[in-house]
Amino acid sequence: MTTHRTARAASVAAALTVGIAVAGCSLFQELQSADSSTPATDGSSGGSDGSGSGSGSGSGGAEAHACVIASDDRCENQDTLRSCDPSTGEATVYSCTDVCGGNLNFSCLLASTEGQHACWCVVPGAGKQLSCTGLEDCLRACEASQSAPAGCADTCFSRTNAETIRSYGALVFCANEYCDTACHEDQAACGDCVAEAIQFGGGDCTLERALCDQDDGTDDPWWPTG
Repeated sequence: MTTHRTARAASVAAALTVGIAVAGCSLFQELQSADSSTPATDGSSGGSDGSGSGSGSGSGGAEAHACVIASDDRCENQDTLRSCDPSTGEATVYSCTDVCGGNLNFSCLLASTEGQHACWCVVPGAGKQLSCTGLEDCLRACEASQSAPAGCADTCFSRTNAETIRSYGALVFCANEYCDTACHEDQAACGDCVAEAIQFGGGDCTLERALCDQDDGTDDPWWPTG
């Protein structure tokens, strides 16, 4: 008998920019996923809005004890989600690469005030118009604008390539990990902690911040002036 569990595949949306930690519970859609021995049957894939949801399967089994959201639901790294299902009391490890299917995993992040985490799946563009800092600025502008369209963040990701998206995703993941304890202890301060860690490379995020800053090239053709 196959036991179905829930992994959370994030749809890209503007409100998860600098307030990524707990700003967007409603922005995450649930993706039903089966045991690793049986492929998921939801048949979903990235839609025209750029929201990523693919067939994913757990790479680990349920724990012997009932899971506890804040402590048993977490991102083990940028690409690995340890999902705690409150309805079944099971904790399962998922590969975000599998969860995102044919789309790209941007990062694994805290997704709700209850402590649930998710993979954030995106659709890269065909070329690179935005550098890592350009992507950062674009997403921040989406988050800051009250009139930003629903697909604002999707557009940002579509203007750069997978390598740049992953570079910024590593910085965002690092900032969330650095602020993990603070976010559990004080939800009101969580967004500011993450935003500052991203901006200044707080904690152990200095390397990720530097790599993002150094990514300043685009695919735009260069024409000599002389």
